[in-house]
Amino acid sequence: MKKSLVALAALAATSAFAQSTVTLSGNLDFAYSSASGTQQIYAGKTVASTTGTSSTSVLKIEAVEDLGGGMKANVFYGLDPRSLINDSFAVTNNTGASGATAGKTLGNTATGLARDAAFIGLSGNFGNIRLGAPNALGLEAHGDSSPLGTGIGAGYTQGGVSGTGSNSVVQTRYSRSIRYDSPTINGFTASLLMAPGNDEAAVTPGTVTAGDSTALGIPNARKATEMGLKYANGPLVVNVVNIKQAAQANKTGWYSGAQTTAVQQKETSATWISANYKIADTTLYYGRNTGDRLAAVSATDGSAQDSKGSRVAIKQTIGMVDLIAQSTKQEAAGVTAKVTGLRADYNLSKTAAVYMGYEKLDNGAAYAATTTPTTTGDRKTTSFGLRKSF
Repeated sequence: MKKSLVALAALAATSAFAQSTVTLSGNLDFAYSSASGTQQIYAGKTVASTTGTSSTSVLKIEAVEDLGGGMKANVFYGLDPRSLINDSFAVTNNTGASGATAGKTLGNTATGLARDAAFIGLSGNFGNIRLGAPNALGLEAHGDSSPLGTGIGAGYTQGGVSGTGSNSVVQTRYSRSIRYDSPTINGFTASLLMAPGNDEAAVTPGTVTAGDSTALGIPNARKATEMGLKYANGPLVVNVVNIKQAAQANKTGWYSGAQTTAVQQKETSATWISANYKIADTTLYYGRNTGDRLAAVSATDGSAQDSKGSRVAIKQTIGMVDLIAQSTKQEAAGVTAKVTGLRADYNLSKTAAVYMGYEKLDNGAAYAATTTPTTTGDRKTTSFGLRKSF
């Protein structure tokens, strides 16, 4: 009887020891925004979680299990609810003479929850290793130089104008990747991210052409390697990341558009340097990137295009109010895109805030009036929003 009780107690202890802690958290951000300018396709007013907001809406599910000896196993799955809570409309532009309405269609294309970051990992005295789709090192380096994050005024995506924002150099995350972060020693953390990619030609004769990955069980993607070294100690943060994208022959890669023929793409390499320094209630930010990025030259060719950018910002805290100003520019192929961002946050609590944002962007391309709405020229956006994390 005593042995049975001991065995039962041991079993109960083992079960309790192996139990995971599951956490549900997230963030929701909505804003009323009004946009105007020569970028006609973006003009108008809306209330949405995709336009004029200060942060990304996300639902986070995380499970952590203590394995003993300082080691933990964890699972993280982020869900992006914005495609569920926003009406997304596809518009076919005017196809007839000026003023014609032929070909114009509207339709709700909301399809459901999209995936944010997602990974499984192990952490311990050896550091932290994650497999799946963790955030890229370049994204975190961008954040260290941008108090506006990736929201209004940050210049991260340049409001959807391809190839002109920070994400023309920085990848948000790679869907099939592995990331390692070393233990932090005297404020220093070294990181390595690898996405093995795939560059195989299609293997079904007579039905697909070389470069069409639909017949491949493992999708084609460019091989990527990111290496980073970050110092975070006291008021100072410095982050340096190098991003390399391998050459590829059989599938489109980063920012070159969909192709069904073989695309000869070149190797690219860029270095991102970010820093911020806090002095009392004031934080100063600086960032710079140099190197190159992938650019589409034709339907069958891509090239490594020189690209450089910089950003400066300041954040001032006055009681419950945060005041932020940021200026970003990105130059490539002799064209300089510029973004000026301003935001004022009134913090209702540690997890809730109301805010007012302003963004002025110019993608560097001269505005040309056409019968088709254009993305060239400039755009000014003003927003008023509310965000709540939980």
